[in-house]
Amino acid sequence: MSPKIQQALDSAVDALRETLGENLYSCCIYGSVVRGEAIEGVSDINLLIILNQSSREAHEAIAQVINRQPEIDPFILAKRGFERSVRAFAPKFASIQRHYRVLFGADPLANFRVDPPLEKFLCEQALRNLRLRLVYSFVTRPRHKAYDRFVVRSLPSVFIQLAEVLRLHGVAIPTEFEARIPIFEREFEIQGEVLRELLDLKKSPRGLSESEVAQMHERLFAILDSVLLWIETRWPA
Repeated sequence: MSPKIQQALDSAVDALRETLGENLYSCCIYGSVVRGEAIEGVSDINLLIILNQSSREAHEAIAQVINRQPEIDPFILAKRGFERSVRAFAPKFASIQRHYRVLFGADPLANFRVDPPLEKFLCEQALRNLRLRLVYSFVTRPRHKAYDRFVVRSLPSVFIQLAEVLRLHGVAIPTEFEARIPIFEREFEIQGEVLRELLDLKKSPRGLSESEVAQMHERLFAILDSVLLWIETRWPA
């Protein structure tokens, strides 16, 4: 972790503790910072924030903290109903659990367990939702002209969900995103070059031409469609 990211993290946690007081039940960091893949000035700092009482006042307090530090990407839940939230977002929490660190308070994932059938269902649901949003963003791009930004922001979800599918199938998955691409290519029989290009685009953002956007969409949609077909032929409905 770079000194600048560590400083931003320490500052955010101190501010959350000060503004939320006893209402802060737990705060954990997860994602690229914990995996050691964070790119300074590019990667988000993913924080799981769990409140004893989730309220407008608490949300305002968190907003004040993260608005001063735009690199912070908060995932905010209440202690009440937390176990149900974990089940509802099982694939996400399964990914978080492998790479997270408690910064303050209790360890909320110490006893996290999800039945594989439920995890498979929710994993497929997340992929179908991702494909749906990808198509929507492409079709409506003349309105917002932000398709490329949507794709880059969704890139971690693409890598995480594809990895979760294979993990549930018993395939060992490396930590680094780029190291996962050859495995995706082999197991799903896809062309993964667009994933490499998107990783480069995330590291060095730039605007894309209309033809580049169209080509990107064609290749990325083909990947998600192929993975869902893979699921349909192997997992029971």
